[in-house]
Amino acid sequence: MDKIVVQESPVGTFTQLATGQSFTFGDVQHGWQVIELWPDQDLAAIGIFKVSPATVAAGEEIVSASVERVDGVVKQVVITQPAVLKASARQLRLAMNATGLRDDIEEYVASQSRDVQDSWQWTTEFESTHPFVVGAAEQLNKSPEELRALFLLAQTF
Repeated sequence: MDKIVVQESPVGTFTQLATGQSFTFGDVQHGWQVIELWPDQDLAAIGIFKVSPATVAAGEEIVSASVERVDGVVKQVVITQPAVLKASARQLRLAMNATGLRDDIEEYVASQSRDVQDSWQWTTEFESTHPFVVGAAEQLNKSPEELRALFLLAQTF
């Protein structure tokens, strides 16, 4: 089943039912077959709802999810944040070449401590949220959106 099945009890409180789980309405316990066989309107009358999972944009990850009634409709509501993007050193350098950023990055790294220079030279995989990466982007006046775009481009190489 591609839907999330929830039971509302009390009103405004939704609990997800596991596939195959029976549930109680009033004094009557119902088997899972009821969910598969009854029409949605009959299920809604006893507080059972089949909810489509929320769509998450590319490059985002879910921080929290809940089921709520929004404008009279029971739906999954998610809070997202940008996903940590990863790219190999090769991918990142190719993306920098393609965007014309490579020389600026190399110049910035050369002006930094030996630890930063070693990190640049020897790190095999970079994460978009690593302090070194974020700091370099800030020093080059690149927005978080531009940094994400660079990593997304890098992942295509």
